[in-house]
Amino acid sequence: MADIELQEGRILIVDDQAYNRELLAYLLSDYGYTFAMAANGKEAVEAIEADDTIDLVLMDVSMPVMDGFEATRLIKAKTTGRYQPVVFVTALDDEQTLAKCLEVGGDDFIPKPVNLNVLLAKVKANQRSAALYRQLQESNTSLLYHQKVMDREHAIVEHVFRNGMQRVDMQCRNIRYSITPLSMFNGDLMLTAPNPSGGVYVMLGDFTGHGLSAAIGCLPVSDIFYAMTKKHADVGDIAFEINLRLQSLLPSYMFFCAAILELSVNGDRLSYWNGGMNDILMIAPGGGVADRLTAQHMPLGVLECDEFDRSITTIKPEARSRIFVYTDGVIEARNSEGEFFGEERLGALFNSPRESYLQTVSEAVAQFQQAQSDDISLFELHCEPVVFDNPAAAEAYLEVRSSNVSLPWNLHCHLEAEELRSGEVVHQFIRLVANETSLARHKDVLFTLISELFNNALEHGLLGMNSADKYSIEGFSSYYSERLARLESLEEGAIDISLKLTGEGNSLLELSISHTGQAFDVAAVRQAQEQAPPVASGYGIKLVEGLCESVEYSDDGRSVTAVYPLISTP
Repeated sequence: MADIELQEGRILIVDDQAYNRELLAYLLSDYGYTFAMAANGKEAVEAIEADDTIDLVLMDVSMPVMDGFEATRLIKAKTTGRYQPVVFVTALDDEQTLAKCLEVGGDDFIPKPVNLNVLLAKVKANQRSAALYRQLQESNTSLLYHQKVMDREHAIVEHVFRNGMQRVDMQCRNIRYSITPLSMFNGDLMLTAPNPSGGVYVMLGDFTGHGLSAAIGCLPVSDIFYAMTKKHADVGDIAFEINLRLQSLLPSYMFFCAAILELSVNGDRLSYWNGGMNDILMIAPGGGVADRLTAQHMPLGVLECDEFDRSITTIKPEARSRIFVYTDGVIEARNSEGEFFGEERLGALFNSPRESYLQTVSEAVAQFQQAQSDDISLFELHCEPVVFDNPAAAEAYLEVRSSNVSLPWNLHCHLEAEELRSGEVVHQFIRLVANETSLARHKDVLFTLISELFNNALEHGLLGMNSADKYSIEGFSSYYSERLARLESLEEGAIDISLKLTGEGNSLLELSISHTGQAFDVAAVRQAQEQAPPVASGYGIKLVEGLCESVEYSDDGRSVTAVYPLISTP
């Protein structure tokens, strides 16, 4: 701390002998000090009460009316809000008297007869203490003020965050979650919303770091999430829009790992986009990790729009299975020996069937870690028919106008090599029909159907690729590298896509896709799927057939027509 500048302080001289008072006043006046005088302890107490400019009291011990001990005790009691040093000036030097001086609150001693050098040294020393106390008191007052301002601002920000990230008053019974932030503001973000088909969206993400700096991106992410879910956007489009916003918002060293999922109304179809998050765990009905849905995309906020991959994966989970998603705070929790909780220890918790894996994992992490070092968030999604605690609120949030009636229509697209190389065919096609009221509740299914049939036509028909090549760790990467290379060099060939709203009351959607490439032996694929065990390829055909009322192939497999019912919810 810097040197304290001593003020020419006002000193109260207390002594029943006028000579002693005048002597001390005479000695001090030559050094610029001003002073007041009191003939006994009672007058000293009254002077302190009347004059708050007194910095120091020179107190005699033995006086009439009120002695120095009682006066000092009262002075200390009446000046608790400030530092008021009292220095005893006494000829008494026995241990009992000196101990009592300290007991009643005295700060120092000056022996009689008074030595000038000792007097000045004691006065300056106690002035320093008084000045230091004032500085600390002023700093404390300033800190308290700023603390109140900060608390107020935090309360406002917390209120904005809480209301900004909770847009629909509903809870989905399929979702159990736990969120444990490291500080007041959470760098993890979990959002849920209903979709028009009766299913549910859920997103769990983790910003770089923790605290307010990490949480700052939560508001724009939640804005986009709720705006897109109201439109029944697929999870890939939600990821694209969030990435677009964060790419312009976040500094280069920050990003947002996120898993965005959509569960169908019957709990039998799951679409997901995983960007940089830990493996999504699929837990079998009887316990055990049945599958790990690994991240196939970069975190959000990193890639430019033309680099971003919005493709999603759709699977049909086994009935009563569960999906478990968690942030890094779970596996990176440390014990007293510095060991990580880790994926292996986490996976072992799912080996036995439990009522709530969420509770099991939360308790295990809490018991394991010595001290929390990161935000911890996790959720458990039950793959069963979706149930909301407040269905009316979910419907009001979506604002779906079921009374709107669609007219019969037919949409046809002819795509040649140049259009096929764009890589956005399915998404662009979906956007063409996104505002069609009758399809709003079935957009996720429509995306799955078009994706599967279009990719079959492109990859097997025009590019001549074999799906069996991608069902291995090494093959997956090489398959898509080869796919990109062949697509870039594609010069001839075309794919036609047709959508038709038909049936009584426009109750059916007819999807037709044809191509000009190689023939496709559908019967051989179906036969291979019926073998024990079935071959790895051909799951797309089985998925489409499970969703549609009918699927028919013609022209040696080059054309396929699938009829999907719109009346009954899938």
